[in-house]
Amino acid sequence: MSTVSIRLAVVDDHILFRKGLRALISGFPGMEVLFEAGDGQELLEHLDQGVIPDVILMDLQMPVLDGLQTVRLLRTQYPQVRSIIISMHDEPELIDSLRAEGAHGYLLKNASPEEVLGAIRQAMSTVPLSA
Repeated sequence: MSTVSIRLAVVDDHILFRKGLRALISGFPGMEVLFEAGDGQELLEHLDQGVIPDVILMDLQMPVLDGLQTVRLLRTQYPQVRSIIISMHDEPELIDSLRAEGAHGYLLKNASPEEVLGAIRQAMSTVPLSA
């Protein structure tokens, strides 16, 4: 029997990508996806109900509340939660600005499973941001 040591959420407006990422993470030992959300607003609704993951893997571009807006809100409302932004954009300035806003990691959408696992572990090894 394995124990879950890292609880995650997957946030992306593309259902197929979200389900695929959930399936990938569910195959990693010691990790569990608590829920999925289609945008930042839906994510915040889960958090407000007390379902708090350790790490959130979140798309940058989403309707209603995008990744950047959500990272800013997480930093002030849920500073204990670590966030990893996932995007197809690889501009260093964008990545630096997301980290400055509170993201704990950044992955390209074409990342390998090993890179996803490494990003989750790296995010867990960082000190949560303080509000």
